Amino acid sequence: MYTLPQTFCDTVTHLHSHKGQKWLADFPQLIRYCQQRWHINIQSHFPLSYHFVAPARKTDGSELVVKLFVEPSELLHEQEALTALAGENTVKIVDSDAEKGILMLEKLSPGCSLSSLLTKDEAALIAARLMKSLRRVPHSDSTIETAVKRERQLRTCVETYPNGIGLLSSETLQSALSTFSELNRSCQQLFLLHGDLHHDNILQSGEDTWKIIDPKGLIGEKEYEIIPFLLNHLPKTNVAKVIDYRINIFVEELNLSKKRILLWGYAHSVLATCWLIEDCQDAASFLHAIEAFQHLYERYYGHKK
Repeated sequence: MYTLPQTFCDTVTHLHSHKGQKWLADFPQLIRYCQQRWHINIQSHFPLSYHFVAPARKTDGSELVVKLFVEPSELLHEQEALTALAGENTVKIVDSDAEKGILMLEKLSPGCSLSSLLTKDEAALIAARLMKSLRRVPHSDSTIETAVKRERQLRTCVETYPNGIGLLSSETLQSALSTFSELNRSCQQLFLLHGDLHHDNILQSGEDTWKIIDPKGLIGEKEYEIIPFLLNHLPKTNVAKVIDYRINIFVEELNLSKKRILLWGYAHSVLATCWLIEDCQDAASFLHAIEAFQHLYERYYGHKK
């Protein structure tokens, strides 16, 4: 019997309600199905957030990773993103069963995340080089989420919480929405982005090779791609200093606009904070990031109009 952590079960039922409850009830049968179909032994899972992810060993001794989705449409989005971003720096798809929400991926070894091995300079430089290698022009028929959709999601938050939500005031929500709208309106070129490219979604594969995992997929401006990295593994103090340090590396390596990075960082941090509050998760670090992006923008460019 495979026992799932209670926190993961609570997240599944919170996000997916009755569908999540049924998925959890059917989970043992799903595990048996995977083991029988692919002739694998599923081992102890990795730390879980929204999806079940675990290493598995085949009868011939080779390894892979099993990823199970409660909502099959999320699998299809990740599969499309992985296919579109395919290359030597992207984890490979081994097989899938979209109807049952099963994705089989190559096992990266040693599989250490970018945050576990390197100095802050090395981590940012490796991430920047990966971003450059992943940059793609999106297909016209792509179903991947766009930055305009995220703007609409923030607009929904503004309309749903006219008096603000948590520690986010209505003024902050309105300001972020205005920033989102202006950035989308003035965007010059769209790219297919990973959409959630931070330290823990970059794993070591071999001695000197790093690969990306877990793309959410996003069609947007190239400056938007670095925001998740800026928000990841932030300290409790000197947040603005750390974010500014990281930004400067990306600006130099990728020829990006610092001004637009700060604006995207502010707008996205507000949206992400809304998501965290709605999911009953701790949003403290993102609240500090919102203040940091505001502070840095005012330091370099004055008050936003």
